[in-house]
Amino acid sequence: MTTSKQSRPHGSGRGRRVTIADIAARAGVTPAAVSLAVNGRPGVSDATRARIMGIAEELQWEPSPAARALAGAPVLTVGMVLARPAEVLGTEAFFGAFVAGLQEVLSRRDYSLQMKIVETTEAEIDTFRRWSAQRRVDGVVVVDLRQDDPRVPALEGMDLPALIVGGPGHHGTLPSVYVDDAHATRLLVDHLAARGHRRLARVAGDEDFLHTLLRDRAFEERCAEHGVDGISQVAGFGARGAEVATAQLLARTDPPTAIVYDSDEMTLAGAHVLVEAGLRIPEDIAVASFEDSALTRTHRPPITAIGRSAIEYGRVAATRLLEIIEQSRGRGGGPSPAAREARAIEPVLVVRDSTGPDAAEGANEGLPSS
Repeated sequence: MTTSKQSRPHGSGRGRRVTIADIAARAGVTPAAVSLAVNGRPGVSDATRARIMGIAEELQWEPSPAARALAGAPVLTVGMVLARPAEVLGTEAFFGAFVAGLQEVLSRRDYSLQMKIVETTEAEIDTFRRWSAQRRVDGVVVVDLRQDDPRVPALEGMDLPALIVGGPGHHGTLPSVYVDDAHATRLLVDHLAARGHRRLARVAGDEDFLHTLLRDRAFEERCAEHGVDGISQVAGFGARGAEVATAQLLARTDPPTAIVYDSDEMTLAGAHVLVEAGLRIPEDIAVASFEDSALTRTHRPPITAIGRSAIEYGRVAATRLLEIIEQSRGRGGGPSPAAREARAIEPVLVVRDSTGPDAAEGANEGLPSS
């Protein structure tokens, strides 16, 4: 009678890793046959494959990522490299929710997410090259797209499936998913203009990012179409920059009657400056955000914002990248037209009390003079 101690390789109960050789010995086949079976490759019968997989499960065998890479099998890992300060990432609700959406979809397929923080774009590219050469990941998600982004042509020259989060029109031959930032900007400007505001301001994030540029252009163009004054103030992402930019806007001889911020954290920081200056929201000045979150919903008054679920955005990105990875395994040449397509996520405007029912006649009268 076989005892429980004999059901696993000698020493495995003390931490020794179960190997393909162990499975082969139990199944009475060669290690090569086990490799074919566990990696889903042809060369063994269905009956033998089933028997091998049953023994692998019984022995609680876990594939070695390095061995899978050498064998050309998926390593079940997706990579993401970020050239942003950890302090900014740690306070940005949108990014955290985006990663949560990524993780949810990847986990269902037994994929892991490998993240790395670096200081420069060049370091991002070096990481991608190293991951590609070492087969450390099956694909990468690229965020914080820039105009004429050097990461795009670099990735186009690598044998590494990649998804660009951002666009449109700046992702080269690589597939992309993006939120239509120009449309989101038009929704905000249209709403504020309809409420009677004639002097609008936009407190913008990092001017190196493409979505900041797209918002800037759309803001300027839409304000001109409505015949309203539009002011853009670059603040960089983060609360401190938003506070400084808000104070500078209030110090103008013609301060805005409404301010739109690029993130929820920036919005709350700016709103604090407005309240400290003695202004009422929305009676004296309206406030809106490009990002919606629990921060904007629970603020008093609740903040008008662009609704785009960051979690759903992450889910869409993960689903699309897994499709690209599967396509890369089955194709023999370059990316197919379907793989190159960009997929847009449509933003919606969520109107709340911070922009009020109507802009009061003569809004901003009584602002503190500079």
